[in-house]
Amino acid sequence: MRHLSLRFLTAAAVAALSVPAVAAAQDLPEIPAGSDNALRDLVVTANSSPASSGSSLNGLLSSLSLIGSSELPLGGPLLSSDDRYPLAIDESIDEVEILEKKIERADERVERWFVTSPSMARVVEVQIKKAADPAAPAPMIYMLDGIGGSTNNSGWLNHGEAERVFGGENVTLVMPTQAAGSLYSDWEQDDPALGRHMWETFITEELAPALEAEDELNFNGKRGIGGLSMGAIGAVHIANTNPELFDATFGISGCYSPNDAVGRQMVNLVVGSRGGAVENMWGPYGSDLWDFHDTTANPEGLRGMAVYLSAADGSFTEEDRASYDDDPFFNMAAGATLERGVLHCTEQLDESMRDLGMNHQVVDYKGPGVHNWDNYNEQLQPAWNAIKPALLP
Repeated sequence: MRHLSLRFLTAAAVAALSVPAVAAAQDLPEIPAGSDNALRDLVVTANSSPASSGSSLNGLLSSLSLIGSSELPLGGPLLSSDDRYPLAIDESIDEVEILEKKIERADERVERWFVTSPSMARVVEVQIKKAADPAAPAPMIYMLDGIGGSTNNSGWLNHGEAERVFGGENVTLVMPTQAAGSLYSDWEQDDPALGRHMWETFITEELAPALEAEDELNFNGKRGIGGLSMGAIGAVHIANTNPELFDATFGISGCYSPNDAVGRQMVNLVVGSRGGAVENMWGPYGSDLWDFHDTTANPEGLRGMAVYLSAADGSFTEEDRASYDDDPFFNMAAGATLERGVLHCTEQLDESMRDLGMNHQVVDYKGPGVHNWDNYNEQLQPAWNAIKPALLP
């Protein structure tokens, strides 16, 4: 199947939002100039019934097998690239070392630390937001970013509200950067477009011990890990597979089963939209690595830790609609469709945990909201409220 054109994206996104009688992509006319407002109205109206849009989304994904493909091909507006990738590697790096520390935002206690990584064979830049009281022991929270912010600066600082929520808190925030399209996973092999990613190894075996040995961070022995969207997928998986290391986790608008129809498309979107090949990450679909990353199928590692999950339903508030005033309509469609997808994913993980007798998780089905920073920021304070007792006893 050819790459997604704007016309195909239009059909797929609007069909997923339950607009009736959508023509096949090849039959759609070119979008007339000046029709963007009408299409935006159509997206909002079509998505006013989240239950209906959810059924259509699941139907769209399930129907892929009928047209000879298990994954939506990516291109057009959904395809992005960064000419800084793949990042250069240095195979001579054989030990973990903090090479340098730079103050970036003195008033917000934000620094950039440069850490050598043998697993990724390069120097990784990590932004650190220090605890409010350097004299008091503090936990560490690893804050993982989404697909679009994992360049040189964490979205939690640029677009997010880390300062508002954690500005007065006695907690050290650890925000790795340059993880675009990686799912914060250990990849099976280097990717021509995205390079070498070994994030689970780096975070758990290299970065954590290095930071915890730093007296200035005054580590209290408690760790949390959380994220949004792509970062939520990675964070909850890493917590689940390393329960001896983490005391708490949170996932905002994430998808936790790559074997589920919706989850598989999320994985394809994250990696493929940045030019990467999913097979370089976990091998062919159905391999043991795909199963290993299916938190929903086996959430046992979450049993002993504080867990917060949230998702909106993909419908628009007036504020959501206004936030897209300068964007083309397909960004609205994507924001609604993605959030409706992660709602399904969050419900699945919640149900799986409850089937195993776990009811300690805090799950916020927040109602209206789409896949954007307004939604993520609204959920950061509740996420911290839910996991704080496990980290600051």
